[in-house]
Amino acid sequence: MKEKTENKKLEPNPIVIPLFPHPVYKEMTDFRFNPAELKLVHSLTLETLELEGGSERSLSPSIDVSKDREIFKKKEFKRVREFIDGKAQHFFKKCLFLKNELIITKSWVTRGKPNTAHHAHRHPNALFSLVYYIDCPSAQLTFSHRNFMDEYSLFSYDFEQFNLYTARQWTIPVTTGLLLIFPASLFHQSSPNLHSTDKWVFSCNYFLKTLPTPV
Repeated sequence: MKEKTENKKLEPNPIVIPLFPHPVYKEMTDFRFNPAELKLVHSLTLETLELEGGSERSLSPSIDVSKDREIFKKKEFKRVREFIDGKAQHFFKKCLFLKNELIITKSWVTRGKPNTAHHAHRHPNALFSLVYYIDCPSAQLTFSHRNFMDEYSLFSYDFEQFNLYTARQWTIPVTTGLLLIFPASLFHQSSPNLHSTDKWVFSCNYFLKTLPTPV
């Protein structure tokens, strides 16, 4: 009589456990702004984005940003808000398993004219940020952060190549329809717009709806 054996999923051995990572959600969507929404986006009053404290100046001219930082209060963007917030809530609840409720605090659009770029920056007074590319043939978004070896020592190191554990920068190709969600504290910057048309991007920040009770 043959002995019964139980099929078990074998875990690779050895493994490297990516403890304490910075989650970056990336999804190529088929969602597009409709003509009426695009018309409203293009009608928004813009201003040149000024450098904030802690930001690094880019060699390229800066992008423009909507003066209105709460564009989701416009009823014309209801469809867009429902789509954006649906993706964000899925990330918070199904990927991070957060029980706390997070809500949109600020929402805006940026316009990158040809040859302009967005300097390295992060978003203060927020927990997560979301970016959706309204109109962008192709570009790059680069995240930067000290790796764990830089974090805990003052030595310098040489690496044969970089990966998720050792990289100080990580570049993601972006295009129309791409959606990204990431910790608002992560420094990020856009590549110069090398196309002859303007690049339009929507962004918003999330924070806790209710602050936790002090312990």
